[in-house]
Amino acid sequence: MQNELVTNNSKKKIAFIVEHSVVKGFYPLERAAILAKLLKEEENIYIFLKQSGQESIEIFTDLQLSPILFDSYAELKTQIRSLEPDLIVQDGRDTLVEHVEQLRPHCKTLVHFDDFGEGGLLADCNIHALFEEVRENTARNILGGTYAFAVKDSLKTVAESRVSNELSNPPHIVVAYEDGDENNLTYRTLRHLTQLQIPLKVTIAIDKEYKHSVEDLQMMVLSRRNTKLLKEEQALEKLLPEADIVICNANYTPYKVATVGIPCITAAQNERELNNAFPREHHGFIHIGLGRKMKQSNIQNAVMELLLHEARRERAVRKQFELEISDNNEVLKSLLLDFVYERHNIATF
Repeated sequence: MQNELVTNNSKKKIAFIVEHSVVKGFYPLERAAILAKLLKEEENIYIFLKQSGQESIEIFTDLQLSPILFDSYAELKTQIRSLEPDLIVQDGRDTLVEHVEQLRPHCKTLVHFDDFGEGGLLADCNIHALFEEVRENTARNILGGTYAFAVKDSLKTVAESRVSNELSNPPHIVVAYEDGDENNLTYRTLRHLTQLQIPLKVTIAIDKEYKHSVEDLQMMVLSRRNTKLLKEEQALEKLLPEADIVICNANYTPYKVATVGIPCITAAQNERELNNAFPREHHGFIHIGLGRKMKQSNIQNAVMELLLHEARRERAVRKQFELEISDNNEVLKSLLLDFVYERHNIATF
């Protein structure tokens, strides 16, 4: 009995393995940091971070946990073998079969987030926030749902600070194509918005991942009144308190917008984003398809629909809030603890 008590009262070991992905951006690292912070008071937390620069390390600075950096999976395997964690949570890049096979013998349970690689098939559970509407031959280990987006405290604060969804004068549109903007939808969208002959305030939010010419954007910004460019980290988040409409990509960004509750138009940066089922009409979004095929009339009509119809804006915000995304963190914490203590059963989800 005494040994059983010792076992029950001892903390479990949870290892987060995170790696920056150009396609998914920095959000998966943020999700790992949020979940690690939630769990570290109850369990022993270890963060293994693939070397990818200081910006990735800084995401974990407020955890009072120094990430353990690794360069290769051979090195990671040695570290995991010496730790023997009860749970590995993997987020960021899509995994390869050989990488997962190296770790599997040294861990009781593997949980991956948004893993579209072949290695994801070997996880005990693969949790998708970027889920598809129609999933043919879906692997049995996949759980998909809006609860899979972990929410930063700062987003919750913004949501609480917004007292009204009345339009500003002039209405303020924020354009934010995060996660690289590979086809420069920022420039395309701004060009189409400048052709709208109505009073508007437009702010373009870009960060370090924007790889195109900032000078081209600045030239266009100067051509229209009340149009600005904000280039800094977390640019979108800083603009959310005052945005009337957000135009963004269809990856993780719509979840940030829905947490706050703002009418939103989404355009996919690539085919993978095009398949994401979250930013659609039934969740309150106007989705205009693949951004590189965006027509001027499509984006302008979507903007005018939200500007002219108060009921449409109210419905958008109501649909977003019905998802209760602000409560996701506790759901995810409970789910991961279920895996740690082997209370899980995929078939019941």
